[in-house]
Amino acid sequence: MNSKLLLPGSFKKWGILLLVPSLALGILVRFFDFRFDFLTVPWKVSNELFEDENLNFTDEIALTGIILGLIFIAFSREKNEDEFINRTRLESLQWAVLINYGLLIVATWLVHGLSYIDVMMYNMLTVLIIFIIRFHVALSRNNKSLTD
Repeated sequence: MNSKLLLPGSFKKWGILLLVPSLALGILVRFFDFRFDFLTVPWKVSNELFEDENLNFTDEIALTGIILGLIFIAFSREKNEDEFINRTRLESLQWAVLINYGLLIVATWLVHGLSYIDVMMYNMLTVLIIFIIRFHVALSRNNKSLTD
């Protein structure tokens, strides 16, 4: 993995600050049908899935914030960026992709109908989430073994 593509280390803090409220907003939108009225556009949209309804961009704002927050956390530099961290980052990304597509294959066989759209929505985020978890677990294990 080319470290030239990494963001500065301060982006990790900005990512957390962006992820937390965006995730809270996303949960409110998804499970409690929360909407900000000022994000509603004045025209109606009609298609096969939804009856006439006004477009509201609250869910787009939440998802964009979640994705950007996860990207900022995942791809910000560590304080001591070295070959070990680059290798761990690459291995973690490989793990994340493999696990993500394994979960997608299982969901393809087990989830049907409109619920599959929910699976695909969550699947957009699982690569980054699995990568972040695997990368930081590997780093903490390495730091723990160095101190022992």
